[in-house]
Amino acid sequence: MKKMQILALIVIAAAIGVLITQASDYQSYGDFSVAMKEIDRNHQIVGQLVVDDARPIVYNPEKDANAFSFYMEDEQGTIKKVVAQMAKPQDFERSEQIVLTGRMQGSQFIANDMQLKCPSKYQDQALQSQKARQVVSK
Repeated sequence: MKKMQILALIVIAAAIGVLITQASDYQSYGDFSVAMKEIDRNHQIVGQLVVDDARPIVYNPEKDANAFSFYMEDEQGTIKKVVAQMAKPQDFERSEQIVLTGRMQGSQFIANDMQLKCPSKYQDQALQSQKARQVVSK
């Protein structure tokens, strides 16, 4: 074989290896029931924060600044305790939606990554200007 053909085969083999590695890291969004069935791998769970007297957000930065716990309701309506192994994000309580990455451990979800969808300040401004236009037109 010529050197170019050998080099082309090596490049193709490397590309296939990269694609296989990327495919194994691919995660789809799930819910707590899927995470409870497959405890040996990471899952991405989408849900909303649940805060009431029985389910508070617990964060004590003096004790451990890189851990806090809260309760989250997934898209199926299941509520679980979440232990986040990170500092509590600013405006966490204002989030509209939370995407957690982690795995189940017993009855709680251990999160090692979190993404928040917070309300947009532009939505609030648009609602206020729309209400103002309705008042003026009446």
